Amino acid sequence: MEEKEYDKPIDDLLKANKDMFDQLNALAEVEAVEPFDDEIPEEHLQEKHISKLTSIPSYLKSAYLNNDLFRYALWAIIMLVISSTVLTIVEYDTFKESVGGHIGKDDPSFSDTFYNTFWWSVVTFTTVGYGDVSPVTHFGKFLAIIIMLLDFGIVTLLGGAVASVLVAARLKGDEILDENKFKGHLIIAGWNQFVPSVLRLLDENKEANPIVILVNETDQEIIKRAISGLQRLDVTHLSENFTQEAVLRKAFLEQAGMFIVLPDNSGLLPNEAPDEDKTVLTTLTAKAISESVRVVAHVFNGENISHLQRANVNEIVFTDNHVPHLLARHITDPGVPQLLDELINEEANNKGISVAPIPKGLVGLAHNKISAYYKFKHKQLLIGYAIRKSGFSLEDQMGESGSPLIRDMITEQLDSAGINLTSDEHIIVEINPSDDYVVDAKHQALVLS
Repeated sequence: MEEKEYDKPIDDLLKANKDMFDQLNALAEVEAVEPFDDEIPEEHLQEKHISKLTSIPSYLKSAYLNNDLFRYALWAIIMLVISSTVLTIVEYDTFKESVGGHIGKDDPSFSDTFYNTFWWSVVTFTTVGYGDVSPVTHFGKFLAIIIMLLDFGIVTLLGGAVASVLVAARLKGDEILDENKFKGHLIIAGWNQFVPSVLRLLDENKEANPIVILVNETDQEIIKRAISGLQRLDVTHLSENFTQEAVLRKAFLEQAGMFIVLPDNSGLLPNEAPDEDKTVLTTLTAKAISESVRVVAHVFNGENISHLQRANVNEIVFTDNHVPHLLARHITDPGVPQLLDELINEEANNKGISVAPIPKGLVGLAHNKISAYYKFKHKQLLIGYAIRKSGFSLEDQMGESGSPLIRDMITEQLDSAGINLTSDEHIIVEINPSDDYVVDAKHQALVLS
């Protein structure tokens, strides 16, 4: 078949794009990481071992000062050892004869006698009191009296310490979380019918942080059933009131990668609507703890959007706003709603729309070149960009210049008008920009796989 005349310009255009991709691909390779030796030097291993050894005394000191149970138990052991040592010396013949009958030795050693004395002291200390041996001398009986009196003091304190630990754990709900585990994690405050679906989608996405903390007062069995089928996520449930500052700090909000606040159905009847005032209050509490934490709020009532904006929430999800649009598109543009449904369904197969980082070597180039890179390199269609935008900060804009009086006056006027300036980041989207649109480091690619 002969090549048609209008095929040649298209072939030339594709060839030009392919040549441009080859150049871009070579440029992007600049950011490749050079190979390195992954063997840890011996001196580093020794330093790490030494650092662990040196941390033991500080750990024991912290446990002694902050843990009543550890402190009382330590003192009890020390007193038992001291009294047993003295009692062994004072009543050596008595306990030596006793241990000789037990172990069948005619001449038991000092260590055997000491161990027998220590065992007798523990039995007496714990009020078991077999009575198979007793001190003979007055001083020995005096020491025995001291050991018996210890029962009324230290054992009582030990029992009280154990009880206080159990009560504190009961009041707090779950045990204290390991701070080293929770960094860049996701916190979901509130519970409704959307949470299990969100968790399943996150579980399927291998790039999402697997550490998740759920904070709500929903029944534990409901939570266990919802997370039972998850393979990748590590979910922790705090059964507490998420509007309280102490609870959010317990979930390590300051170290979280994202904080999602949902309309909470915990404890509600099927016909009851969630109180979205809790969403606004929780957002204000979260921002008071950490202004930099990224907060996403889901609301059913559109009247709460303005309140959340004043609370500096980063993103607001208002689902009712999309329903009329989808219904109208079924009439005006059949196929568009179906496309959206298909994109959502394809997420399970790692397809659909996703966010991809732009290689450093491409930052500063035009949209048409970056589009060619994703088309030829990854077989993906670049449809736009997600751009991190910061809010307006009066301090950042004025810097050291300007009168403090004027700065305070402007701030006071803005506060009285209900306007809250913030430097918090939020995401805006640029769809299908012009070919000469320049991309900077704040852009991420929105690609269709």
